[in-house]
Amino acid sequence: MKVLIVGAGVGGVAAAVALTAAGHEVAIFERADRLRATGNGVLVWPNGTAILRDLGVSLPELGSRIDEADVLAYDGTPLMKMDLAGAEEKYGAPTIGVLRGHIIERLAQSLPAGTVRFGKRCTSFRSVSHGVEVSFDDGTSESGDVLVGADGYRSIVRHRLFGDVAAHTGLASWYGVAEVPSGLRSEHVVPTYYDKLRLCTMHPIGKGLVHWAVEVPWPNADLDRRGRPTAWLDLPQPPDHKTRLLEWFGDWAPPVAELIANLPDEDISVFPHVTHRVPRWWGRGPVTLAGDAAHAVPPRVGWGVNQALEDGWMLGRILSGPGRPESLLRRYEEARRGKARHVRRLETVARRSNRPLMLLHRLPRAVRGDGIVSKTLISNIDSCSNYVHDKGRAVAG
Repeated sequence: MKVLIVGAGVGGVAAAVALTAAGHEVAIFERADRLRATGNGVLVWPNGTAILRDLGVSLPELGSRIDEADVLAYDGTPLMKMDLAGAEEKYGAPTIGVLRGHIIERLAQSLPAGTVRFGKRCTSFRSVSHGVEVSFDDGTSESGDVLVGADGYRSIVRHRLFGDVAAHTGLASWYGVAEVPSGLRSEHVVPTYYDKLRLCTMHPIGKGLVHWAVEVPWPNADLDRRGRPTAWLDLPQPPDHKTRLLEWFGDWAPPVAELIANLPDEDISVFPHVTHRVPRWWGRGPVTLAGDAAHAVPPRVGWGVNQALEDGWMLGRILSGPGRPESLLRRYEEARRGKARHVRRLETVARRSNRPLMLLHRLPRAVRGDGIVSKTLISNIDSCSNYVHDKGRAVAG
């Protein structure tokens, strides 16, 4: 089978690795002129790291192992903690903090030369007698048996299929990479500090660095909430990043205050949060979607990259089974739909959680300790992952 993939993000490259290993011919079309080797930092849960390991990525060389996640009030008061040892023991793989771009680079290393074709912006596609034909803005086209739109939350493939765009949530992340603050007690712990409106989190990513992110209300909170076409545009960036961050977080607990005080203004980026509805079917005919093109969620829920890896793994698995290509794509969508919708529900809850979290210090320590919270994480992985349930099962015909 010849598989065309639009977008060289995590989902697209993971799918390409899985499909190539299964003997398929794969071509990825990326609008940029190179792989995106940096980007934001992400947490990869045990299901995601197990998928990476199965796809040939060496985990000890990727990012930083995360042993614990702490939830604290803005002044440093402990609210809740999550010991990740139980999840690692159950699934046989760790949680790691890593730059998104490093995942893409490591996955792409195993692809045959020429698999990723740069400077190729998809403009349209159409079903043809032998599958699908994709057109690009340089006047060229390519034909294949199936097309996977893995081109992010601004997906042209999704827009051509369904006509919708991602909707803004009224929140935004300001983020970057910095040296580990001296007040951070371990490079294997993720602390997240909350007040009633905002948060600040730090993900160790290895080599003495953290990916930091703060979440604040987006000043244009009503812009594009209904998914109007301007969600495709680069929204205006607020001026004086450093000044604003100091106003918001300068009096928070020492690790946060130290981090913000030492940030160069040019290393601060802003990303308004967006979300997609998860449709019943993610494609039509020989076309489907993967990653943020199918089910974008804001970063707080911590499942964007993990879902993209699940999509890539599942595409490789199902497209290698018996059946007509179009039927296999619908089988992939049906398999992943329920898990993606569960992640969407988690995102809705997480977006409303600041005020309840601030009350956790009133509860008995046993309730907010690592046992119950860690069991909740395991429950979420079970509910959101096809990999942990389907790895040992045969592909249905």
